[in-house]
Amino acid sequence: MLGRLKWLAGQLIEPLRVDDDLENFRLSIPEAQTTTVEGAVGWNKRPPATLQCPRCENEIYQAGGMDPIDCPRCVAEFTRHEFPELELLSLHCPVCNDHLRHGRRHPNAYDVPEWATCRNCHYHWEFEDF
Repeated sequence: MLGRLKWLAGQLIEPLRVDDDLENFRLSIPEAQTTTVEGAVGWNKRPPATLQCPRCENEIYQAGGMDPIDCPRCVAEFTRHEFPELELLSLHCPVCNDHLRHGRRHPNAYDVPEWATCRNCHYHWEFEDF
């Protein structure tokens, strides 16, 4: 009888054991309604972006939301506040460097991306934590 009880307890506990392969695994921010290994909230933690220079149409890489925007080709310079006026070509996943799907939930309120998700590693970024 004791053996069966131990076996039953083991069966109930097994799904709750720690999985060594997912040691960094945690729930995503609530707005994502998903699980992820990595994630961030806030413009200062925005993923890297590639923008198009309005003067020479060259690609401009901006490492983070607080960084200046400098064109390496025609030396045009833009402040981080000018981000909404520039054409966003893509956001890059800081974990696996894949392109992020991104969008706006409130286009009348914000003129910048409000979220971005990586299809490859499931990284998720949110503009605001509601």
